[in-house]
Amino acid sequence: MDPRPTVFSTAIKKTFARLNEFFFGPDDTCWDLVRIGAAITVLLPLLLLGVSGNYERLYGHWGMLPRNEAVDTIYWPGFLFLMKADPKWIWEIYWATIAATICLGLGLWTRMAAATTFFLYVATVQRNLISFNGEHGIIAFVLVALVFAPAPQRWSVDHLLLRKPLPSKTESWPARFLQFNVCMMYFFTTTGKLLGAWKLGGGEIWYQITLSDWFRFPDVEWFRTPWVCLLAVHGSLLIEGSFPFLVWTRLRFPFVILLIAFHAVIAILFSNGVLFFNIAAIVALCGFLRTTDLRPRNKTIVAEPAGQIIESVRR
Repeated sequence: MDPRPTVFSTAIKKTFARLNEFFFGPDDTCWDLVRIGAAITVLLPLLLLGVSGNYERLYGHWGMLPRNEAVDTIYWPGFLFLMKADPKWIWEIYWATIAATICLGLGLWTRMAAATTFFLYVATVQRNLISFNGEHGIIAFVLVALVFAPAPQRWSVDHLLLRKPLPSKTESWPARFLQFNVCMMYFFTTTGKLLGAWKLGGGEIWYQITLSDWFRFPDVEWFRTPWVCLLAVHGSLLIEGSFPFLVWTRLRFPFVILLIAFHAVIAILFSNGVLFFNIAAIVALCGFLRTTDLRPRNKTIVAEPAGQIIESVRR
């Protein structure tokens, strides 16, 4: 029997080696950005709900979905809100969620803070599903990724004040979990648009959007010119549709920055109803950024024995 490896067996070994490196290799994701962004995206709407009184309207015992009706319609973990008949109980959950979110943002007991924030965040949404928006789905899987992400992180209280050492060995699979979810989000968003009213070759859907109550600038006529309509429709489809495929190539960094800018423009052009969705999308996109992306490139000169000078670039 010939002991020499075949082309097929060599290809299989290389494939498994690359998969192992892809999922379990060292992780250089900017988790600090993701952690702080997720905490802000949870905390700000929660504070606004509390100040406006909508928190009690949505989740209170005598709110839109009264406790006696909710007992038969909601499930765990939303059932947490119904465990006590005292109306003050929801405010204990409220302040516990704020405390956990602040700990997450500061990086204090990071992993436990992420798990607690996730549980209370999902419980709040489950208490009254009418409050569910797109950002809730995004932040939910971001928080799950943070539970398993390497901790402590460099810019965290755990590391800077409590002097906990940075992990000596990291693995990439929590980042891949986050990244795959983002890619699926854009893939199915593009598919839904193409199956719906977003028709190739036309810009009618953008024209209608600019006349809706969601658009901040309905009186600006040039937003409805033919070339802007075509650019908005086809540019959106191109950027979102190609992202799940091109983000794994060398175009990753510019493409992520482009999509972050894309969501920032949407947040400016459209009403506050989609503000936090776009912030949540930007936070999730930060999961594709690496700690080496913003470091300056340092050039070093290496002399070869034959006298040849080679210029190398270190990141």
